[in-house]
Parts: sequence; structure tokens; C-alpha cells
Amino acid sequence: MRITSSMVSEASTQAGISMGGNTLASYLNGDTSKTLASSLGENHHSTLDSLNKGKYQKQKEEAERLEQYADSLCGTGDNSIYAKAKESDDASEVYDEVEKMVSAYNGMLDKLRTDMTTLGRFYQSSLKEAVTENKNGLKELGITIDKNGRMVVDKEKLRAADIDKVESVFGETGTLSPKLGMIAEKVADNAQANLKSASSQYNAAGNSVDTLIRSYDAKR
Repeated sequence: MRITSSMVSEASTQAGISMGGNTLASYLNGDTSKTLASSLGENHHSTLDSLNKGKYQKQKEEAERLEQYADSLCGTGDNSIYAKAKESDDASEVYDEVEKMVSAYNGMLDKLRTDMTTLGRFYQSSLKEAVTENKNGLKELGITIDKNGRMVVDKEKLRAADIDKVESVFGETGTLSPKLGMIAEKVADNAQANLKSASSQYNAAGNSVDTLIRSYDAKR
């Protein structure tokens, strides 16, 4: 049976592998003008590497965002956003920061859903637990928790909330922002470690595959 380029293309698509259908089909049909390495194409082992790196890179970015906003809301002293809001009688920056932190929390939770490792599930559980512990205080600010553990903000109710109440929930004396910031830091560190590991594994696997392919070509 002659193998067609459409057959190769369909099979590679189902497998999630990028390869040149026409050249690989020719190779499998006995065309010796091309090597197996060139038939597979330059990206014969890049697909999985890209997926892994992309996943961990997104985790790292979301975790760093959450850590940034948590640190801001934990600020104390005359330069804290709470002190500035009280001095200027304008709390819009505080409300904005809360909304950004909620968005970052939801984003990180979503990214962790694709990480089915034991550590990934632990981080998901820890995030949800930190929020659930503060559900009553959050509710008073117009922030509820949906069935997936994501926070939902009623912006009108939040911006009508007393600044001292916001600080009691999100500030340094509360538990929410400090816990979320700590978890975010751990997630970012873990994602960075996984990025390095993915690169190392890719290079090792890539070299092995290249060696095998070129050895096969040499024997033809």
C-alpha cells in the first residue's frame, strides 16, 4: 500500500506532532533522495518541548502577577496604598489593586488546572483554602467564590466598601494576601525549576533522537 501525504498529515495531527507530510510520505514509500531526519523536518522533537515550556511559563507569569498585587495590598506605613487613600480621600487605587489581585488569582488557578502533578494539585488546594477561609469578609466586600474556587467581584459593591474593611481583609493584618503571596512565590519558583528541567530533558531527548535517526540514515 502506498502511503500518501494526506495519510501522514492526518496521523501526525492526531498525534500532535509537526512534520512534513510530503517529504515523509516519499521517504516511507522508498524515496532515498531524502534522509529520515530531513523527512521529519527540523521540528521533529520540538512540539512537546514547546507545550511544556508554555505551560510552565504561563504558570510563572500568573504567579508573579499574584505575588506582586498581594505584596502591594500587604503594604504598611505612610507609603502603603491604604495610607495614601485615606490621606487623599480617594480609594480608587485600592479597589483597582484588589480587582487586579482577584484577576491574577483566578488566572493562576486556571493555569494550575492543567498541572495534574501532586504539587500542582497541592497548590490549587492551598489557593482555594486561603480564599475560603476569608469568604465571609470577602462577601462583605462584594466578592464571592464560585463552584470552581474562582473569585467573582461585584465592582459596585466593592467600591462602596469602607477602606478600613478592605484593609482588614486584604491588608497585612489579615491572612488572605500574605497566604496568596506566599503560595504564588512557591508556584513561581516551582514553575521556574520545571522550565529548566524541561529544557534539560528536551536537549537530552533531542540529542538521543537525532543520534538514532542519523544512525538509521547511515545504514540505508
